[in-house]
Amino acid sequence: MNLRYLLLCLLIGLTACGTGDTVLEPTSEPARPTSLPAILTGPDTPGVLRPVACPFVLPEDIVEGEDVECGYLPVLEDRTEKSSEDRLIRLAVAVFHPPGGATEPDPVIYLSGGPGASILKMIYTQYDLLSEPVFAAGRSLIVFDQRGIGRSQPALDCPKFNDLSLELLDRQIDGHAVSSEEMSALVLESLGDCRRDLAQIADLTAYNSASSAADVHDLSQTLGYEKVNLWGGSYGTRLALEVMRRYPENLRSVVLDAVYPPDVDLYVEAPANFQRSLSRLFESCAANPVCNDAQPDLEKVLFDTVGELNSEPVLREITNPYTGESYEALIRGDTLLALTFQLLYDSKVRYFIPRIIYDVSQGDFTFLDKVYGSLLNLSSISSRGMMLSVQCREELPFSSRAGFEAEFERHAHLAGMYQGSILGDLIYPACEVWSVGQAETSANLPVESKIPTLILSGEFDPITPPAWGFRAAKTLENAFAFEFPGIGHGASVADKCPLNMMIAFLQNPDQEPEASCIQGMQ
Repeated sequence: MNLRYLLLCLLIGLTACGTGDTVLEPTSEPARPTSLPAILTGPDTPGVLRPVACPFVLPEDIVEGEDVECGYLPVLEDRTEKSSEDRLIRLAVAVFHPPGGATEPDPVIYLSGGPGASILKMIYTQYDLLSEPVFAAGRSLIVFDQRGIGRSQPALDCPKFNDLSLELLDRQIDGHAVSSEEMSALVLESLGDCRRDLAQIADLTAYNSASSAADVHDLSQTLGYEKVNLWGGSYGTRLALEVMRRYPENLRSVVLDAVYPPDVDLYVEAPANFQRSLSRLFESCAANPVCNDAQPDLEKVLFDTVGELNSEPVLREITNPYTGESYEALIRGDTLLALTFQLLYDSKVRYFIPRIIYDVSQGDFTFLDKVYGSLLNLSSISSRGMMLSVQCREELPFSSRAGFEAEFERHAHLAGMYQGSILGDLIYPACEVWSVGQAETSANLPVESKIPTLILSGEFDPITPPAWGFRAAKTLENAFAFEFPGIGHGASVADKCPLNMMIAFLQNPDQEPEASCIQGMQ
């Protein structure tokens, strides 16, 4: 599995993510040395970074104390003015320096996706991709796990929910078949149990984009930087926009990759966005003689196969390549659609989608099994409770349930993959269970800003379409927005063209980067 896959997992956010290469090899974080403490004890002081041994496995050839410094930043859990509490939580932070030291005083702070994806759990395999453009621009790279995530304390994880998800892969419990309605009930019950457990250690209403934006501001101030640059991917763009809205004074520039603006309705627009990406897949295959000769009528073959598998599902053994554990999984047509959705994220793997569809249509599940297996480990890098705390507070209250149902009637051929899904109809009752209140109205408004901003969008992105990037740019006075042909979700790490444009922007954010390289992409 190539490194792009794991970074795309961070960029994707809001869903599971697709595979990143045809060779699915374990590349997850190795076991941490036992000398690293799971929980840091002792007194904390707000605004003072407490140095610690890095609580994650370092990338190869990176020397702690020379190439990277790690610490925990204590911040207030409840940042509302009405709060009488002063309970502190800890953000796990790492500052990486380019060889020979930074030549510029303003670092780049990376904001990962999700909400809920841990960057520090995956930095062992992400370092080269993240550091390349930042170091090329002469700057240090700051990565941290947002509140409620990964190595930060507390992490809003739901391990029993993750176990239930694996147990339900074959749609059975203790050997007995479980209906879709029963599965949804079990999921909601498990989320309710997780909420009760987490409520013992955290105020779940305090884990949201507004609080995380304040954390980013505190981080830059604590480290003593007069100006910083933000680089956000997927949900990380939503967080970056919130920092721009609330704390513009020390931002030098912002890079938004796979933009998720605050004023869109993620859930209502999801099927139309997926359909747009599918249509581009069908069109590009039909226009390519090699693809069209080998896999003609791709759209018809896909949906014929979806119908057949929904009528007669196939039970397969799926192996997690990270752990070696195997599970029985029921492959339905909606499963094939969901995996196609996830594969569209990756610009290179997209080329294999037509073959996978044809293989499955002919009863060959070999490649599909590997793709499915590679997704099983995603729960280990994502904090489900943080995702729900954010989405249920600042997305669902502004989503239209009636609009959602109308859209699914319009896209009935896709509706099955969203049924019983957190990205689909299950999010509404799940948020009733999670019960974290509603964000202020401003959380749903476009962000207006004069901060220089580079906006990157991929043509094939199935969840954050290019239109969202151009939409955000309308209220960003000094924004440069680009769509990259042939790219899926996460343009900044997918091709040298957007990568070099990002480097040029970081070096001179007041000037539109040279974009002629886009003409050479296809």
